[in-house]
Amino acid sequence: MNTKITNTQNQAVSTSFTQEKIELIKKHFFPNNATNAEMEYCLNIANKYNLDPFLKQIFFVPRRAQVEVNGKKEWVDKIDPLVGRDGFLAIAHKTGKFGGIRSYSEIKQFPRLNNGKWEYIQDLVAVCEVHRTDSDKAFVVEVAYNEYVQKKASGEATSFWTTKPDTMLKKVAESQALRKAFNLSGLYSAEEMGVGMTESSDIIIDVEACQNNTHENKKKVDFSQNFSQSNATTFSEDEREVLLSLGLEVKNEDGYYWIVGNTYGLNEKIKQLGYRFHPEKKTWWKQIGNVA
Repeated sequence: MNTKITNTQNQAVSTSFTQEKIELIKKHFFPNNATNAEMEYCLNIANKYNLDPFLKQIFFVPRRAQVEVNGKKEWVDKIDPLVGRDGFLAIAHKTGKFGGIRSYSEIKQFPRLNNGKWEYIQDLVAVCEVHRTDSDKAFVVEVAYNEYVQKKASGEATSFWTTKPDTMLKKVAESQALRKAFNLSGLYSAEEMGVGMTESSDIIIDVEACQNNTHENKKKVDFSQNFSQSNATTFSEDEREVLLSLGLEVKNEDGYYWIVGNTYGLNEKIKQLGYRFHPEKKTWWKQIGNVA
């Protein structure tokens, strides 16, 4: 059954998401402080390009952005829809005109303006070629490391750009080439916006920035502890405190522990507690008495 999402201009937009799925998306893929307007906007973008957050094709990510208010620039928190590489590929495939993609990286001489003079420097460059079945020429994009590396306030590269610079740069090139080949203006990849992703396409964000956690006695949790191996038969106070620190609770039902709450951005931490994701119930679970 189809439903409709109403945007901020009160225009009805058809969507293939059922009302039940919309509620699940709001629960698991948006931070707690997301406004109705932000959720409607993000869901409309997902619907426009037929992208499914459950398939990790699109993410709804909190970030800081600079906007102009009454002639003054201010920093605000906003939720942006970011598309994963798989999302761009899904859009390309659905056109029926996707002819293939090739990406590689190399060290190249790259021009840079230094103190008013142009000079060549060595830099890591990723190249991506996207082919369409209705074009003889490939759509080619080159991106240089120094132009796209995401840095911390200290000036150091973020962990993902430090440990996987080649992978991150290729993803930027692939996203830009697919966007160029299929005229996907207005969509940006997670890598372009400084958001990291794991090998399994789970997004890595600053949890404290997106979790509206009101638990008064937050404590720092050492996730190197092997919780999944220690308390399988009983739900310990330590595990309860860990979940509370993440803004989550657990219920005991039919011989299983089920996670209750907004799990946005917490996949890796929940996995370390020994829970598995249930694809039908769309929540995390662990069997009582079994080691996960």
